Amino acid sequence: MLLLTIIWTLICAIIIIGYPLYLFNKPSSLNMGANGNIGLMSSNTVELLSFDIREHLPGWSFTLDVPQITEEVLLNNPMLFYLESEENCLKLPLNNATLGYTAHVYKNIGKVYVTFKSLQDGVSNFYVPAWHLSKLKILIIKSRDKRIYGDWGTKPEKSPIHKGITKAGVNIHDYEDMLGYFSNIATIDFKGHFKALKPKKITNPFSSIDSKEGKLYSTA
Repeated sequence: MLLLTIIWTLICAIIIIGYPLYLFNKPSSLNMGANGNIGLMSSNTVELLSFDIREHLPGWSFTLDVPQITEEVLLNNPMLFYLESEENCLKLPLNNATLGYTAHVYKNIGKVYVTFKSLQDGVSNFYVPAWHLSKLKILIIKSRDKRIYGDWGTKPEKSPIHKGITKAGVNIHDYEDMLGYFSNIATIDFKGHFKALKPKKITNPFSSIDSKEGKLYSTA
């Protein structure tokens, strides 16, 4: 009888000590992503970055250094891009029928590349006037809430996220509308307003350009 009492006491002690340890370690396992990365689900934020692009205009394209776009972010986090004009702030890619151009955005590790083409043929470069655009705003979705994380690249008519946003009465092409929608779901983490300087022209005729650049990812 004494032996059974001792055994029962040891079992109770193991449960009392072990269960809190189990609970303590459990969150770290929940933070494990599908590809084995830890920490992908640890935050519920939407990162906001703003770039002053006026020094890049007039021009038909510009490139920005965005160190916040790491390899992990590029592979795991949806991103939305908005161009701010004199009247509003609209989602990329976009067609501007008034001025007659189309704008597309491509992203890579640490880089964002925006091009402007003529609506007439979709091929000719369009030089955007300096007075027309002022900022590029980037939203990096680091929340795993099903209302904002997932199939942004899918066509709107097939995307549950697009359908959910439309049902909520939100205009996905309007930056202020989307920012308000996101703020009700996740924390808006403003990373700062940056002045995007135009890169200096290379004047050395013997300098070479590295052709081994990474692949650029277009956004829908």
